[in-house]
Amino acid sequence: MRKILAGLFIVVVLLGLTALYLNSYLKDQLQEVIENDLPKSISLSYEDLNIDSWGGNAQMKNACVSFQSNDSLPGSRVQNATVTLEGFNHWDYFREKNIHFNKINIHADTLIHYPHQGPKREVSQKEKQDSIDNPISAKNLDHKFQIEQFNLVTDFIQIRNPETEQVVLKTAHFNLKLTAITPTITETPTRPFNYEQIQLSSDSLYYKLNEFDVLTIAQVKWDGIRLVLENTHLKTIVSRSTLSKSISREQDHTNFSIKRVTLDSLRYGHHPSKKVYVDASVLEMEQPVLIIYRDKRLPDNYETKPLYSQKLRELNFDLMIDSVRIKNGAITYEEKVNSTTQAGRLDFKQINASIYNLGNTYKIGTKKTAIDIRAVFMKQSPLRLSWNFDVQNTQDLFHVNGSLQNLPAEDLNAFTSPNLGVSMEGSLQEVYFDITGNDYSSQIDMKMKYDEYRVSIVDQEKKKKKWLASTLANIFISKTSKREESGFKEGQGEVERNRNKSFFNYLWINIKEGMLKSMTLLD
Repeated sequence: MRKILAGLFIVVVLLGLTALYLNSYLKDQLQEVIENDLPKSISLSYEDLNIDSWGGNAQMKNACVSFQSNDSLPGSRVQNATVTLEGFNHWDYFREKNIHFNKINIHADTLIHYPHQGPKREVSQKEKQDSIDNPISAKNLDHKFQIEQFNLVTDFIQIRNPETEQVVLKTAHFNLKLTAITPTITETPTRPFNYEQIQLSSDSLYYKLNEFDVLTIAQVKWDGIRLVLENTHLKTIVSRSTLSKSISREQDHTNFSIKRVTLDSLRYGHHPSKKVYVDASVLEMEQPVLIIYRDKRLPDNYETKPLYSQKLRELNFDLMIDSVRIKNGAITYEEKVNSTTQAGRLDFKQINASIYNLGNTYKIGTKKTAIDIRAVFMKQSPLRLSWNFDVQNTQDLFHVNGSLQNLPAEDLNAFTSPNLGVSMEGSLQEVYFDITGNDYSSQIDMKMKYDEYRVSIVDQEKKKKKWLASTLANIFISKTSKREESGFKEGQGEVERNRNKSFFNYLWINIKEGMLKSMTLLD
């Protein structure tokens, strides 16, 4: 019995000594790799390195990694990271040279990235050798590689301008979980390796779009199928007056918030041609609220503004969203024409809309992008709008029809009085319109049922009614549609598009032309 116990003791001691030796040997080997074999573009320091050769585990504490870019500015920097490797399969490695980990955990305080700026240049052969390549690309591996579970947690992520150190994007509490990571043969920037499942979440995302506008998202969640954005906010961060003083041409002051954005069955990647694609079955926006202020006292922006069909057609990636749903939205548009009056205002609330075939991947003539909108205009008036176009039609043909009911003319004074110097009274009981057009011209058919319609022309500086001008204007306006046999006044008109203006300006001048042809006594 003593001999057995002594033998077991010796075996245990030998195994323990072997494990200690292996731990020391592997630690020395890893340190040598870190010091001598890493690409020169990678700098790695750490406080402590522990290796458990018996369990196939290793841990590096307080690690700091810098990835140097070719222009001598750091590409990325990871600070105060703890890296844990668990369940390395010794047998599989020594027998087949396969690398297999059960789990890899990385927890870093901060990850800072500096995007490359400036024109691309030719990279020398030496720079290529010293640069970072995807270590788990199939082309870089002679044997199998697999990570059963990968977890990355960073308390803060920042993307900074490499010249000014200004933060362009930041987020907090970034969590990424991947399962069954394996090499990919068809490596692309959007998918540098294969995985079976993904879980991603982050809080407090901030992105500076330009000098004046920022995008914030309270929370992001992505499970490989559904992307959810909570409390998205796109906002001009300076006041209206400050923006007007800081720009030389018209630019919208914007405040756009969405309670929740959901993308279902979201897929993205690269085609074999390397072109990026994004598609989803449903995009849903809950309670979007958009407030736009435009200072018309500034010079116009004379850039050509393409119609939406052309914008979609000319995207540099493939897009297809089967349906978009907008629930309980609101839009306020304010426009300031002169300094002596307040900004004119238009309100749309209780907006519920559906958009179908939002994309650019279908062939001409097979589908149309279709938009159907229901809303309340100003205080109480139901508005309906249907709109469709074929993205692939290079003439940018479109068709819009809609209706407006029970609009007190006085409700329009919030916009027309300060901006046009025109006040109205009366009742627009029913308005129907149908518009067909293209990028250059359009035709409108309109019919209106209304009563007791009158206008007043106002001197905006003196705040007084211009009696003569008002009297002359009302002479040429038919005050009611009751005298018509159908109860409706009808009119048709043609409009030339100002291609420096938006589609909604195009829509407005069509409506204005239809109203003039329907309500005035002159042709």
